[in-house]
Order: sequence, then C-alpha cells, then structure tokens
Amino acid sequence: MIKHFIKYIFIFVVLISLCFISFRYLYTKTTPCYSKEDGKALPIIMYHHISSDNTKLNNYVISPKQFEEDMLYIKSKGYEPILIKDLLEYVYQGKPIPEKPIIITFDDGNESFYHYAYPILKQHNMKAVLSIVGSFTDTYSKNEDHNINYSYLTWKQINELSKSSYVEIANHTYNLHNNEKGRQGCLPKANENKEEYKNILEKDIKKLQEDITKYTAKTPTTFTYPFGKFNKDTEKIVKDMGFSAILTCEERINIIDINNKDFLYRLGRFNRPHNITTEEFFKNILK
Repeated sequence: MIKHFIKYIFIFVVLISLCFISFRYLYTKTTPCYSKEDGKALPIIMYHHISSDNTKLNNYVISPKQFEEDMLYIKSKGYEPILIKDLLEYVYQGKPIPEKPIIITFDDGNESFYHYAYPILKQHNMKAVLSIVGSFTDTYSKNEDHNINYSYLTWKQINELSKSSYVEIANHTYNLHNNEKGRQGCLPKANENKEEYKNILEKDIKKLQEDITKYTAKTPTTFTYPFGKFNKDTEKIVKDMGFSAILTCEERINIIDINNKDFLYRLGRFNRPHNITTEEFFKNILK
C-alpha cells in the first residue's frame, strides 16, 4: 500500500515538473525579453592630435600613416562609422544604422584634424565626431597661427567641417579644459556649493553651445567631458541642459539598449595611443 502511494506521489511530482517546464518554454518563446546580448555592440575610438613629427608621438598623438591604417583596418573588418546623430535617430526614431557600427571621435579641436584627418575621412568615406574647446577656437580665430604642431581650429574651419557630411561638432566646454585654480576639468572645486557649481558649469557650456550655433547654424546634441572627469552632479547638470548624449573616457564597448536610453549618457571610448600597431590596438575591440 505504501509502495503504491509513493509511486503515485512520484508520478504527480514528475507531471507537475513537466507542466512547469512546458509553461516556461512557451512563455519565453512567445514573449522574448530584451537583454544586453540582443543589442548592437558599439565601439567608440578616441583620437586627439595627429603629427608627422615622430618626436611628438605619444599616448595622445599619432601619425597620419597610423590614422589611415586604422581607417582601412576598420573597413576591412566590416565596420561602418556613424555619427552621434545617426545613433540618436536609431534609438529614438528607429532609423537604420549599419550592422556593425563604430564611432570615431576627436577631442579638443586641434587643427591637425583639418590638415590630416579630414582628407583621410573624405577619401575613405568615413565619419567623425569632433569635440571642440571654445576658448581654444576663439584664440586661434582672433590670432591665426597655422602651426599644425600646436594650433587649434578656427571658426571658419569649424563651419566648413560642420557643413560636410563627414563631421559632427560636439561641445567640450568653453573654458574648462584645464586643471587650474583648484578645478579639474568640469568637476566642482573642493568646498564649492552645488548651486555655485551648477551656475558656473551651465554658463560655460551654454556659451559654447551659443557660439557653435552662431558659427555653424547647428546646435550640438553631444557633450564631452574634459579629461573624462565627472560626478553625478556633473552628469545631471549636463543632462538637464538638454544634451542627448555624453562621451566619457571609460574604456569599454557600448551596448545599444533601446529600452534603456541611459547608456547614451555614459558612452565609453578607447583612447588610441601611438606605441601600438593598428592590429594590436583593435584586436580586443573589433570582432
């Protein structure tokens, strides 16, 4: 009698388990859930300055030859550069982007971008996001000094670049790209109250927004942290100012998550140094 009872209990448990497994299978097949593995991988590369003088090459300065080799390698791997505006149109409007997107960025607004990078981008039909510092641009627009080793872009050049389909201009602060007087980039100073900090940061960023709009007739949607430095207050202020994307210096692959657009405010990038070959630099970035 006891044996039969145990047998029935065992059969009952097995049937319940099978029903549970079947339910889970049917549920997951009919209502797929979005996960990071389902999103597109988006590598972003960060460049700064390009120089043909080998004595100046370092972690933030590469040669024209290296840059062109990078662009050719990216294409050989099947990646297609997009702009931030393309990314935003994909996320918010569903407009298509390449199967293997990549974003090329240049920080600071060095004139070497115009002299070296821009012709290479056009030649190979590539695109780049250029983050400029307003005070640098003002200085070299008022006193033009076209020494490619150290000069910065003028407003005339930025206007030309902005009109092309190859370049998108981003805001890199007007005058906070320095580590002076107790401030590091656009971080608050020690003991600076939040309201004072908010006013200073907003005033600086707003000035450059207005200047870029004035000279290019386009208002940037992207902000780039100087030196990649920020905290939660910085991020909130920038977001509240209406920017749709923020570039950081965190080295990681981004995953495009259309269900959680917060990823747009922490876009990671890989800095491209000189002392490494194209293949070595990209081997863990491009698949």
